[in-house]
Amino acid sequence: MLTAIHFIAERRIEEAMENGTLPDLSHWKNKPLPKDDMEHVPADLRMGYRILKNAGYLPEEVSLRKEIHRTEDLLRQTTDEKSKYKQLKKLHYLVFKLETKMGKTLNLDEDSPYYEKVVDSIEVRSKK
Repeated sequence: MLTAIHFIAERRIEEAMENGTLPDLSHWKNKPLPKDDMEHVPADLRMGYRILKNAGYLPEEVSLRKEIHRTEDLLRQTTDEKSKYKQLKKLHYLVFKLETKMGKTLNLDEDSPYYEKVVDSIEVRSKK
């Protein structure tokens, strides 16, 4: 069963073959195709994801990772302590947001940077 997208693709391939504008793909002969970057996406969603990707839209996790890398680069290049602190706070927030999106829980052991903030914000009331 051909879907509308398959039909359009087949028609464009046939037109390109008739017009002689089909690119030379002989360099792929007897070579494996490149690894599919959508193998983790369910088969029924791949076409939609690919269309969004080709249109320039990225999943939020990917854009968060890019923002984390940009912030890390900026942090390495910054010499001002105030700016470094600001970028470090932003980096911690972005990592936390990414981990939350990926289903990881917040780890609040004593080594966690959030541990002291959480402990300080909790009031202990004595029973009378």
